[in-house]
Amino acid sequence: MPASSPRYRQALPGLLISLAALVALALVVDWQAFWAALRQADYRCLLAILPVYFVSYLVRARAWQIVLLGEPPLRQTFLVQQIGYLLNNLLPLRMGELGRAYLLGRHGLGFWRVFSSIFVERAFDLLLAVALFLGTLPFVVELPGAQNLAAAVGTAGLFALAVMYALARRQESVLRLFERAARRWPRLIELVAERLRSFLGGLSALAEPRRFLAVFGWMLAGWGLAIFYYYVTLKAFLPEATVLWAAFGLSVAALGIAIPSSPGQFGVYEAAWVYALSLFGVPPAKGLAYAITVHAIYYAFTGIFGAYGLFREGESLGDLFGELGEQETGIRD
Repeated sequence: MPASSPRYRQALPGLLISLAALVALALVVDWQAFWAALRQADYRCLLAILPVYFVSYLVRARAWQIVLLGEPPLRQTFLVQQIGYLLNNLLPLRMGELGRAYLLGRHGLGFWRVFSSIFVERAFDLLLAVALFLGTLPFVVELPGAQNLAAAVGTAGLFALAVMYALARRQESVLRLFERAARRWPRLIELVAERLRSFLGGLSALAEPRRFLAVFGWMLAGWGLAIFYYYVTLKAFLPEATVLWAAFGLSVAALGIAIPSSPGQFGVYEAAWVYALSLFGVPPAKGLAYAITVHAIYYAFTGIFGAYGLFREGESLGDLFGELGEQETGIRD
């Protein structure tokens, strides 16, 4: 995958956004205060809360497993999820999502079915992030236009869920409509029809209200555990921190990393937390010390479990990169 490939050209805007975020942080942070904040943090809190961090990701894996109609074992779902996060830390354009679909799809589920299930997961994430932002914003500060922006993003998320629900409920109708529209291009039907059928199959969880509510409940539990984790870790750096700080900061960070950025969202993630905490009067140096620490924990966590997942799958990073390049070429073709 040479650097001149279309993938890296497409990644350039995200890299520039991350670079701009890093430059902005460099200009506003007092670096002596930053190092002092790192030295003074209570790292016992960080160690004590790690089991909650693990459970929060296990809960997210359970939600994804339900979207997949419970077919893959939970351990495999969790490990493939972690492999995806590891790949997102290393590759541009969230290629980890492609990796998740490829790895889990080859176990009999099919690439396109798994890929559509990731869309469902991300749609729930977007809606919960927006709901958390809108719910906490009035208690933080009045920002002109912020509520309108969040409402627009939330509306887009609801629209995406509604479209996916309609597709899940009318799968055969969608397939017939596609075949009628593409009847002049038999080759197109041959290439796309089976992929479309598999993609729609991955949305099946949305067509059953009980399963839909189960996915929502597990995702909500995952977010609740994440808020608790960020609250405790904030206390390690800022003893005066409250749950509101953690909830608002998490929502801003989640919405911030939704925009294009470098692999691992480095720079954008830190800038989002620094900005969110600054609204509570936290100096940029302390905000950055906290953001870098929790981001480093994320890298370490996904690195360890992602590497173990690769071992369980019988893959190496080099081989998987090559396989994903072939998969991406196949999708474009």
